[in-house]
Amino acid sequence: MKTLRLIVLIICMLTTAVFSYAQPTPEQQKQIEEAQKKAMEMMKDNPQMKALMDQIEAQEANRESEKENKQAEEEKENAEKAKKHLEDFYWRNKVASNSNGKFADWKWGNVDIAIYDGDGKMDANLEYVDKKYIIVGNISSDGQVTFNFPESIRTPSPINKSLIPEMHSVYSQDVTYSNPDVLYRWPGFSLSIIKDNNSVGTILIGNSERTTYNLAAPCCLNYGDEGYRLYWVYVEDSCTAQLKKEFKQNRVFNGEAERIVDQSIVYDLNFKPGWNLIKTEVRGNYQVGNRAFFKDKIHSVVSGMPSDARYYFKYDN
Repeated sequence: MKTLRLIVLIICMLTTAVFSYAQPTPEQQKQIEEAQKKAMEMMKDNPQMKALMDQIEAQEANRESEKENKQAEEEKENAEKAKKHLEDFYWRNKVASNSNGKFADWKWGNVDIAIYDGDGKMDANLEYVDKKYIIVGNISSDGQVTFNFPESIRTPSPINKSLIPEMHSVYSQDVTYSNPDVLYRWPGFSLSIIKDNNSVGTILIGNSERTTYNLAAPCCLNYGDEGYRLYWVYVEDSCTAQLKKEFKQNRVFNGEAERIVDQSIVYDLNFKPGWNLIKTEVRGNYQVGNRAFFKDKIHSVVSGMPSDARYYFKYDN
């Protein structure tokens, strides 16, 4: 159609050439329009010209189709690149065990699983000489994970001062405790992997590399890849902790994409004395651009490792 419009433009130029030295009078303008009309009719009535016009239109349509196909292919390639980039991000320096807690092709030898317990003494060069760890398990030289938690650990704070693993939206004062003064310790979402008292990496526990990362990273707590993450806490006595917080008509963003959603966070925790395994599960999500955002996030205490749980080891560079 662009070429056809060019032909019409040429006709217009030819029919107005005789008036190029002066502003056409109304009578002359009428003559120009009639000449243009007759020229178009002649083009339509002329079989050769009509065939040429049809050919030009077909070529133009083919070019438009090729342009659309190329654009669609580029969008598909960009989406695939973005997906691969996201996978690379979540798997960077990371390996997963099988559901029996064993890593294939383990390369780090016999290492300890530990809770970081504060820095020890410094030498004259301000280097730590005895970083303090609490050993809670082991990964054998063939990659098998085992836990052996101590019966008790240092618990400096009561539960109502400590249970805030989602600081951006949930606060301890919003939680209802049956025993708010019981001593409690949350060592963090990840456990340290150490060798000769030096860190070689960390492990997270769950059934999805994305969910375990997102639910432990301040940047990504609102993301909603379905799955769950597990982490250990220590409580000196029995206690329950309950909360349901709803976010109605919450606005979530992902770049230029945005969406109004309803979200909820639920704590339904029934602690026994000693070590407890907390499960945080994302149930349902909303797609916003190329990201998912959680619909419901449920915290509960589970009696043991679920059958599909895995260990995700992120090794130091």
